[in-house]
Amino acid sequence: MGDQVDRAEEAETQRLTALRSYHLLDHRSEPASALLPSSPGQDAEDPTAPRSAVRTGAPAGTGTTAGSGAAVAAGPVSGAEIDAITRLAAAIAGVPFASVNLIDEHHQHPLSSTGTPPAPPARPIPRTQSLCATHFSAGEPVHVPDLSRDPRYADHPWVDGRLGALRSYTSVPLLSPDGHALGTLCATDLVPRRLDEERLARLCDLAAVLVALFERHRDAVLHAHLAAEAEAQRALAQSLMAEQQHRAQQLTQLARASSALATAEDPRTAICHAARRLTDADGVYLLQPDGHGRLVSTAVVGFPDGGDRAPDPDSHRDPLLDLDLTRERGLPLATFRSGKQRFVADVAAHPDADPALVETLGTVSGAWQPILLRAGTCTGVLGIVWRHRREDLDATLAWALHTLAREAAHTLERADLLAQLTEASRRDPLTGVGNRRHWDEVAAREVGRAERSGDPLTFALIDLDHFKAYNDAYGHLIGDDLLREFAAAAGAQLRPGDTIARWGGEEFALALPGCDLEQARDVADRIRAVVPHAQTATAGLAQWTPGASAATVLARADAALYRGKEAGRDTTATA
Repeated sequence: MGDQVDRAEEAETQRLTALRSYHLLDHRSEPASALLPSSPGQDAEDPTAPRSAVRTGAPAGTGTTAGSGAAVAAGPVSGAEIDAITRLAAAIAGVPFASVNLIDEHHQHPLSSTGTPPAPPARPIPRTQSLCATHFSAGEPVHVPDLSRDPRYADHPWVDGRLGALRSYTSVPLLSPDGHALGTLCATDLVPRRLDEERLARLCDLAAVLVALFERHRDAVLHAHLAAEAEAQRALAQSLMAEQQHRAQQLTQLARASSALATAEDPRTAICHAARRLTDADGVYLLQPDGHGRLVSTAVVGFPDGGDRAPDPDSHRDPLLDLDLTRERGLPLATFRSGKQRFVADVAAHPDADPALVETLGTVSGAWQPILLRAGTCTGVLGIVWRHRREDLDATLAWALHTLAREAAHTLERADLLAQLTEASRRDPLTGVGNRRHWDEVAAREVGRAERSGDPLTFALIDLDHFKAYNDAYGHLIGDDLLREFAAAAGAQLRPGDTIARWGGEEFALALPGCDLEQARDVADRIRAVVPHAQTATAGLAQWTPGASAATVLARADAALYRGKEAGRDTTATA
């Protein structure tokens, strides 16, 4: 029971995160008339004036006209567009009342409504008074021809007369592309009414159009934020040039670096290149915490042993630098802990210098620049290496490194955010493992690597046996739990370089680089041995052969899987 509660809370947290990511709710307390201008020729205080869908709303699940404290943030979502969808929903359903509502953890916020049932609330209403909040998060449309005859709703205040006397009720959840319920498209009537399947299907189409508008709005808000940040950075650069004319050369370099960072596919290496050009150094490295108590190089330029690169996380190649954060000695570590820039003319003679690191990099003089986030947290250290003696770091160059570090902090934050968004787009929302898009990328990459190295590579398809019967016996929610638990158990049997992805339904694909068929069979058998809840699985294996495409290898694994199922299941078959 505790696990179910935890999963429900986690699902609700994810839903609320998705809802807020659309930037549709403005929780300011001003009335709607103060948030958006009135239409031409109308008094903004006139309560009978037509409303914009994005500035006022309807009561929770009732489709009634009401003022609201909720408003939509700046973006391309047009009130006229949502109002038109609301009117069309009412027309399709053949009812007088329709509304578009968003539902957060405490309230239902109406965005648009048509019709005027009695006693509409003036502001968003609590979820406890909401019809739509009753079942919307299940993600399925709800149609009740007569609320008064349905025990789930008969004593609801919008049905029994305390707030209204609604009878017919239809709501369609507004589902994000990831399946999170944002709110509802609702149609109601004061008399019983039954909608046919065709009308319900059209209401579902309208709900999809609404979510598409929300997606457009979110993209516009994100782009506006990025544009505003870029504009602020340009303004800062211009003001610095005006105040410090003698820094013209450094500012020119910084402007070029800013442009390079904004467009770089590899921002970490771009940061190192910018620092090297700015300081005329022989080499530059970027150290960042790896989350396991170590500082590791995430980009290096100018070092013969490291090349100009950002380490590929899938290459299993060790970073050039790997420092233990618990060590007491080391100039990069001291800079990371203190968050202060430092310069050392004779690094080898400094008491905090690490002789092994000095010898590895050939350092004579060095500078270390912390990269600080807005909260003051150090997210990395730029190490500047000169293989000739430099007597000092003049104030202009020290200031330029500080400025570059601020730019680098913004760039790293943006890069990490985009990486998180990209990673989320490659993950199966149910099991958390890779999805088909992720699999296609990994499979093609692993085949290319095998072609270059000649190392063995095996693909596997693993299918949970009799999953449909399991679903039918225990229900889809329990079936989902089995899929999640199996994905976690299977992943625990894999090496860091292996990949598991959900191929579809109860089928999972594996990429096992460096494994021939026999080695891959051991992996598949281990995975089959940990299928949860006394269930079984069948695996099909195929080893890559030179010249074969990823699709060809997987098709052979699929054929092997089919033979395994034909042979009675609960086995590992090879192509």
